[in-house]
Amino acid sequence: MTDEGEQQEALVKRAEDEREEIFRRYELGLDPSNVVDSWENPTFEIYHITDKYGFMHDSRLPTTRNAQELHRNNIEAERDKKWLKMLGHWPPPADKLHKRVYKGIPDRVRWQAWKRLLNVEHSIASNAGVYARMLQLARKYSTEARQIDADVNRQFRDNLAYRERYCTKQVSLFNVLNAYSIYNSELGYCQGMACVAGVLLLYMVEEEEAFWALNTLITDPKYGMHGLFIEGFPKLTRFIAHHDRIMSKIMRKLHKHFTKHNVDALLYAIKWFFVVFVERVPFSLSLRVWDIFMLDGDRVILSMAITILYLHKDELIRLKDMDAIIEYLQVKLHKNFGYNDDDAIQALERVMKKLKDLKLDALPPAKSNEFPSRKLGDFVEADMEKKIGRRRNDYTDNEKQVITDVISRQEQNAIEVQSTVSYETSECATGDGYSMKTFQSITSLATSPANSSYSLYSNGFVVTTPESAQDPARSQSSHNLSYLAQQQQQPTHPAAAAGLPNGHHMRHSFSSDSDSRNRLDLDQALEVLQRQQVYMHSSKTSNSQRVYIIQNGGGGTHITNKDDDDDDALSVENTRL
Repeated sequence: MTDEGEQQEALVKRAEDEREEIFRRYELGLDPSNVVDSWENPTFEIYHITDKYGFMHDSRLPTTRNAQELHRNNIEAERDKKWLKMLGHWPPPADKLHKRVYKGIPDRVRWQAWKRLLNVEHSIASNAGVYARMLQLARKYSTEARQIDADVNRQFRDNLAYRERYCTKQVSLFNVLNAYSIYNSELGYCQGMACVAGVLLLYMVEEEEAFWALNTLITDPKYGMHGLFIEGFPKLTRFIAHHDRIMSKIMRKLHKHFTKHNVDALLYAIKWFFVVFVERVPFSLSLRVWDIFMLDGDRVILSMAITILYLHKDELIRLKDMDAIIEYLQVKLHKNFGYNDDDAIQALERVMKKLKDLKLDALPPAKSNEFPSRKLGDFVEADMEKKIGRRRNDYTDNEKQVITDVISRQEQNAIEVQSTVSYETSECATGDGYSMKTFQSITSLATSPANSSYSLYSNGFVVTTPESAQDPARSQSSHNLSYLAQQQQQPTHPAAAAGLPNGHHMRHSFSSDSDSRNRLDLDQALEVLQRQQVYMHSSKTSNSQRVYIIQNGGGGTHITNKDDDDDDALSVENTRL
């Protein structure tokens, strides 16, 4: 045997021994012989109270309950009875189920309801023995055990159920994630999965139930989380693009404010999408969103994202710094959302209706790479690089494509903002400097090539390769920026070239090949275009500049300011939030 072969054999043996030791520690659980480092078990002395979900806080609860809390408890007790009766006659009428889920599933029956909504019992009955077999294979072949072990020890450490190292829930979480990495070998393991499985395990005892619930959330097209976790994160890209599209149509002022301050959706929405708002809003509210998500599917996630931004848009617009905006969305809202759960869910329901009316509630069609292509449950032995645990030194093609998509999307956002506001006077006309500054500000999403498990979590993408800035795939976006720059340098105004009077200008610059670019106002007038012919009219504004606009019907004029988006499409008048 060559020296290289002996070295590889030694590395594989080391990885196998490490995996066996990790599994052995979880088998011992809380046995006194299972020695734990002091840092792995934070002490309980500083904690004084535990809420109804098992989360600990550093301040004591009031000694008496106020009238409002007593009223909520009485309502939940009544709902317990109704839900127990409904669960005994499953499935109920769709309208009845919808009404009760949106009112909130009582905590005492939440797992029973989730099992019904995710069809867990049917999955177990039709896959007898599969979970146990996957767990056995994981113990022998899993290449993800090291990363899962590290993540298990980080998950919900402020919750009593997960607080102690190698406790029952930590053992269950470790087993479920390792078994699933074998069952869905194409996906393997991604960090966001630990939080999803962790929430499921808070409400059940049997690991197998959580395993099949996780599988439904990942593989069922209704939820489609496979596309969020798979290498390249295609569904995340689709989510972010549609999120930006909704923002540009119905919350234009906030969208331009975010663009001006380099606040990309990737910086605040990753954990919203990946773990359905857990640890980004109060846990009680995130559970209400999970209830609705399991009923209505992934469209709920985008609607909730828009709801959060709408409810807090005034405060967000007052913040004039990227760091302050991100802290507000990632930290402050988790501590104090500012609205009670019922009001937030009522707002969500109305936003969902509004988006449906505007035909913005449905995502663009998913591509084939968002769903498993390999048969689930078929064991596929890992290659030598994964067995050894060798770190990758470069990005995969999928990861490079993600980086290219991020850059192109941000440049397109900058172009759209430029096209809605006069270039010469707009404070939002930031040009290519914007896109590159935002590109540099996006931080690690834990999709680093230094990790053999292509995981991502709560921040942004790793974009450290200078070659990506010169990627040919960016040529179209570069052309867009160059085109706008050329328009500003031309001595003849584009309006004059179109046969318009001197001093007049269009709000958009159009080119023959710009089918999907520079169309924000046209998109905003989609309903108008569907109903009637659209005419362009002009009128003088207060600063003697003429602005051509899209108007419904023919005849008459309409006066508008350059920044005419103060009345967002989600205004109180429109949604009655």
